[in-house]
Amino acid sequence: MRALLLAVALLAVVPASASAAFEVRSFTVTPSGLQAGSHPDVAIGLGFAPWSAGNAPEHVRDLTLSLPPGLVGNPNATARCAQAKFEADACADNTRIGSTSVKTTIPALGLVGLSVAAEGDVYNLSPGTDPARLGVVVRPPLGADKVFLVARVALRPSDGGLNSIIAGIPSKVGLPALGQQEMWIESMTLTLLGRPPGASQPFMTMPTSCKPATATAAATSAANTTVTRSAPPFTPTACAKLPFKPSLQATLSNGTLPALRTVISGPPGTANTASAAVVLPRALGVNVDALQSICTGAQQAAGQCPEPSRVGRAAARTPLLPPLAGPVYLAELPGQVLPGLRVFLSGTVSMSLAGTVDALHSPLRTEFAGIPDVPLERFELAFDAGHALRSRTDVCRGPLPRIAAVLTGHNGAVANLRVPVTVTGCAKPVATVRVRGRKLVLRVNAVRGGPALTFARLTLPRKLKAHPGRGKVSKGRLTRRGVLTIRTAAVRHLTATLRSGAFTRRSRKGALKFKLTTIDASRRRVHQTVKARR
Repeated sequence: MRALLLAVALLAVVPASASAAFEVRSFTVTPSGLQAGSHPDVAIGLGFAPWSAGNAPEHVRDLTLSLPPGLVGNPNATARCAQAKFEADACADNTRIGSTSVKTTIPALGLVGLSVAAEGDVYNLSPGTDPARLGVVVRPPLGADKVFLVARVALRPSDGGLNSIIAGIPSKVGLPALGQQEMWIESMTLTLLGRPPGASQPFMTMPTSCKPATATAAATSAANTTVTRSAPPFTPTACAKLPFKPSLQATLSNGTLPALRTVISGPPGTANTASAAVVLPRALGVNVDALQSICTGAQQAAGQCPEPSRVGRAAARTPLLPPLAGPVYLAELPGQVLPGLRVFLSGTVSMSLAGTVDALHSPLRTEFAGIPDVPLERFELAFDAGHALRSRTDVCRGPLPRIAAVLTGHNGAVANLRVPVTVTGCAKPVATVRVRGRKLVLRVNAVRGGPALTFARLTLPRKLKAHPGRGKVSKGRLTRRGVLTIRTAAVRHLTATLRSGAFTRRSRKGALKFKLTTIDASRRRVHQTVKARR
């Protein structure tokens, strides 16, 4: 016994060896399945330099786990645990999204390392000001104090990937009778569930791209030493089995400098959009006057684009975050001679998108490439009236304008879309009157985007004399005073013909001008003058 105590005393005065290097010895991210867009469990493993007598490494204090783009967790999949309940280890089962295991070493008398394995759970916490927060509860055995860690989740603006940030990892643990004891973390594993029990929707989702996916870990020690390590990549499979079914809508206002709103949406369970090229109707071109104010690269970097360069707004909705929204500017883009678009989206996260514009050819074409591999339920891009666009024609008349788009998914699939544009701001029904010889044809179309027609009254000019009893009237009733009255069920298009002597022409000098009154299903009455065509 005296010999043992003497040995301990001698060890206490012998200078300690140099500390072991601080390092991340291993890092793995392993999905339980590789199907692109699927919802497997994801195991994240970390290994650190082990403790040994006289050769203790620096304690790990902070961790940042950068998941590959497209590997995402949905914080809306489950209920959330309040911070106070988390700190009391009282989170409900329906907030649990995974599990954890931690292996630590606690020195005994400075000679022997006591290895302790602890298990725990991962919960979906109330996010506060972050996009999401995960709470990790580690429950050591033998009555040791529980350890509570909070992982903040942030979106990387560069590629839309997720960073999980854990700060302030403790280096001591409370033991019964012994109080606070120093400990070294040698390994830890987090397993995040693809489909947590009781979840309303999947939590973890694989990338929808079949490119190799690599995660990175950055660890900082209590002595501020920082090291990084990349995990072996995994490659999602079977991208061809993943559907890609986006849809496109557009609304255009009437006017010389119109407003245009486009909406691209995608149903859940499909590949995410990687690029979108939208071809505008031929009726639209660039308003050259708007090119006088452009946001420079330096202004974009500083987030200080001048107000005159703002041409619209954008909004994005994803199941992962509250809605994002922000302005759209005409902007300089690297490698582009002509100005393009810079979209700034902000909310719980901030990011920007660049869109190139081909204004040298008709029709006008705008393309956004490099869209992050995240599920977008809806992306809206709106150009304000009076700014970037100029209308070449009256869009309230003639064939309905159409907009086209070529969308490419992260799985490589391509969707070619072409849809009619909803036109707003048209004030009057579009009417034509054609007079050729003894035949008169009236055509009236309801206001584009407005209610259907229920009534029309056409008054013939003095140069025409009505003969209602001698001719033929295809629709309505013609009076001797030259008034054609048509009552109908609600219709979008109305046509009436007078012929075979229903009228005669008193004079062939000058143009024929008709007075037309219409009433639509909302009882709105419109008066207009229509000049006859041949």
